[in-house]
Amino acid sequence: MSKNRTAVTMIVLATLVMLSPLLLNQHAILGVDGYFQYNRVYEAAMQIKHNNFSFINMYSFQQAGRVVNSLYSPLMTYLAGALLLLVGTWFRFQLVSAFLVLFISGFGMYRAGRKLSLSRNLAIALGIIFLSSNALYGFVIGITWRSIALGLLPLFVGPIIALYEGNWQLKSMLQLGLYMALLAQVQILATVIFIPFLVPFFYHGLRKSSQWLNGLLNLLAGALFALILSLNVILPVLEVYRGNTLIAPTSMVLMDQVSHILQPIYVGVDSSSDIVMTIIVYALIMGMIVFWRRLEKFTKCFAIVSMTYILVGTSLVPWDTLQTWWPYLQSFLQMPRRISLVGTPFLILATALVYYEAAQNAKDIKLQKNIAIASVFLGVLSLSLCTQKVSQNVHYGFKEDTSLVDGLQTTPNNVVSKLKYMTQLQPAFHTHNLGKLITQVDRATPDYIPITHKIDPDDYGKVYKAYSTNFSKQRHHFHYQVVKNGVKLSWTAKHATTKSVPVVAYRRTQLVLNGHALKSGEFKHKWIGNISVKQRRGRNTLTVRYQKSHVTALGSGLTGAVWVVVVAVICAMRIPLIKEM
Repeated sequence: MSKNRTAVTMIVLATLVMLSPLLLNQHAILGVDGYFQYNRVYEAAMQIKHNNFSFINMYSFQQAGRVVNSLYSPLMTYLAGALLLLVGTWFRFQLVSAFLVLFISGFGMYRAGRKLSLSRNLAIALGIIFLSSNALYGFVIGITWRSIALGLLPLFVGPIIALYEGNWQLKSMLQLGLYMALLAQVQILATVIFIPFLVPFFYHGLRKSSQWLNGLLNLLAGALFALILSLNVILPVLEVYRGNTLIAPTSMVLMDQVSHILQPIYVGVDSSSDIVMTIIVYALIMGMIVFWRRLEKFTKCFAIVSMTYILVGTSLVPWDTLQTWWPYLQSFLQMPRRISLVGTPFLILATALVYYEAAQNAKDIKLQKNIAIASVFLGVLSLSLCTQKVSQNVHYGFKEDTSLVDGLQTTPNNVVSKLKYMTQLQPAFHTHNLGKLITQVDRATPDYIPITHKIDPDDYGKVYKAYSTNFSKQRHHFHYQVVKNGVKLSWTAKHATTKSVPVVAYRRTQLVLNGHALKSGEFKHKWIGNISVKQRRGRNTLTVRYQKSHVTALGSGLTGAVWVVVVAVICAMRIPLIKEM
């Protein structure tokens, strides 16, 4: 970074400007994904603090014995949990985590631009445009975890060039594998969506390479390296999904969730696009038409693939028809705009590359100056609009009449809390009692809960209401205690009868009721995921633990050990990951 002081300074300043509404108002934002993600971070923090690690969530998600963290970026969540313990309050965590995500994304985009031989000033402008784009600001205003994954995508520019040129040396392929594993540690879905992006560059490199067999072996080694570094993400998913019927993520109408990037309007606070990205996408289309003959083959391929990703996520694709053919896309993909968001960093880079290359090849000084002016203008415009967007969200939560339900962007059936307004929640962000933010509000997020049968997508409103009724609203009837690798519930009963308990049971969940280990036939699953047991008169205790398979345990341990070695080697060689692009 010492060699790029100007870039570092500008990107730091841009990041601080974007976060200034939070800093100046000392007011945190808790968007649509805030409670889900912060429950996960709190869980990781408490497991680290108490040295009590478990496959199930013991401190969060209503302490119902749910498997959440193990299925969703476990390693990255532990890093976030450690950061939370380090800074001490949720408000500081929100500021520091947002700063890190925005800065790393912006600086990564700058380095990607330099890798493509763009000028330093142009690369800096691209970094600012990217960190204030719709791909990244979701982390600030909605705590959307996918923004972390999207912010890592500029790292792949180096491996993409290597793939295209047929430079499939072992070092390049291991680097690609490392970046793929890093992306998988953040979000599997983003990884799955991104992989097809590499196919055209792989195909060209395969045709161009003179030693394609050795290259394929090196590529296979890189894939194996990525697999080993991702076992802690893959194996728990395979284990839990294989033996259980789980509530799928919320089903959405695909056409309602497309990208609006082709619409030349500024849609508003909750838009999935913005005017700067609309300008850039049309600029790329115009540049490809006007300067096609001036462009190198790589630039053409890069621009076409990037544009394809942008267009596939819009309503130009018949998503209604695809939804009819493959209904599972409503829960798996949910939002087609995710495809466009994956293409966003490459769209920004491709547009700059098209114009910059056209000017360089034609030695057009005037066009070079116009590119510089346009990049600075778009950077300032993007940062200004995004900062206003953050400010509007802070103001909305700052208003005394903003209800808790509206602030969490959900419905009354999904929230159980004594609080009524968002302003009442703000003190919990500034106290060192980290659990206060988590316990003051129970928001229904029934992801990954084991159920008796698949649920029709039209019944998801009923599911969320039933979860609040059977879990959140029943918690006050029980006393909770975190024990080694599990949770113990206790209650007093007047009669020996069947009792519904706000606990879930997976195939490998271990339940001990009053000292007796329950077998599968000794408790009953309810349709929403909770169970019923036969209580005795007087005091009852139920301990919930999970016994993961030996394969999952060994695989996760191997992944952790290899990551430690990789980080140690990188630190020993004093070669930052970002420099390896």
